[in-house]
Amino acid sequence: MPLRSFNHEQAWFLPPTLGELIPLDHPAHFVVEFVDSLDRDDWIELDVSPEGEALGAPAYNPKVLLSVWLYGFMTGIRSSRKLEAACRDQVPFLWLTGWQHPDHNTLWRFYQAHRQPMRKLLKYTVATAVELRLIDLTVQALNGTRIPANAARDRIYDAAVG
Repeated sequence: MPLRSFNHEQAWFLPPTLGELIPLDHPAHFVVEFVDSLDRDDWIELDVSPEGEALGAPAYNPKVLLSVWLYGFMTGIRSSRKLEAACRDQVPFLWLTGWQHPDHNTLWRFYQAHRQPMRKLLKYTVATAVELRLIDLTVQALNGTRIPANAARDRIYDAAVG
């Protein structure tokens, strides 16, 4: 069977946008829609100035930082250092940030400064996702019964037969 050729230096005639690399049903779209739907009162409740400050160096848009944290929680990434890496490596995070790379200190400070209101907001994202039927909160339970496995015996048996 022939092998497909590949090239690590493949050039694009017309490069795709980051948005073209994210399917329309990707959860990152929900995060953007959710964050964009927040009004001024929601941002004030988060203790965030949506316009930024008049003086100083340009800061990351709070929409970017909030989107990173929300998508991080959705995907199980809760470490600011892992989020920093994801903002450099993972296409959904690159798309959410507009190809910006907030460092772990910036992400951590944002979370620390807005931890309590963000917890309420995270609950609201779950409620919104349920309402939009994006997720289902069906309870799945196990009865806790432990069944001992004997994989070693099977492996010895496989080796003897093989």
